[in-house]
Amino acid sequence: MFAWIPNALTMSRCVFAVLVLYGQLNASVAADALSGAGGDEALRQATLEQLWHQFALLAFISGALTDFLDGWAARQFKAESRFGVWLDPVADKLLVGLALLGVSLTLQSWLIYLPAALIIARDVFMTWLRTRPEAAGVAAPSSLAKLKTGIEMAAIAGLMLPFALAPASVTAMEQSAPLALAGAGALVLLLWVAAALSLVTAAQYVRVIRAV
Repeated sequence: MFAWIPNALTMSRCVFAVLVLYGQLNASVAADALSGAGGDEALRQATLEQLWHQFALLAFISGALTDFLDGWAARQFKAESRFGVWLDPVADKLLVGLALLGVSLTLQSWLIYLPAALIIARDVFMTWLRTRPEAAGVAAPSSLAKLKTGIEMAAIAGLMLPFALAPASVTAMEQSAPLALAGAGALVLLLWVAAALSLVTAAQYVRVIRAV
């Protein structure tokens, strides 16, 4: 009777992905309004910006948690399905991709644009590749691919966190020294590592398909 739970959790991750981008877009709108405001209006827009960043971060964390919970629920209730096996990596890619778009919109730096573009392009290619007939007999994602997803999510959450805590001070620091935040360099490096792993795991998957 609980067999529906794993797939429901996976589908909820797709919803959380959309909510992440929605929150980031609204935070950007509030930040733009803040630049030309003063007095009480500036305070209101700053509060809105922080609330939207917090909304986006909570949506992302909630989506990331479902990545663990759906697999656990599938094993617990012995409810693994072909649909779930197909949807799980798609939901991961959607969550990461939309979150990266939001982070890129917020930080506006080529240090983010480039690895984000590599990761998103790889994920679009992999999603298309999995629909090909020759990929039908290929095994589930490798441990390295799962590690890559975990690194992506950790880097994204870390880059989102300062804006959820104090977006106004973060913006001020960015204007004087882009990405000059405590630990930001390590998080950006982590994102680049995830981008490199994305290319490696894509190459591994292509080799497996050719060998089938």
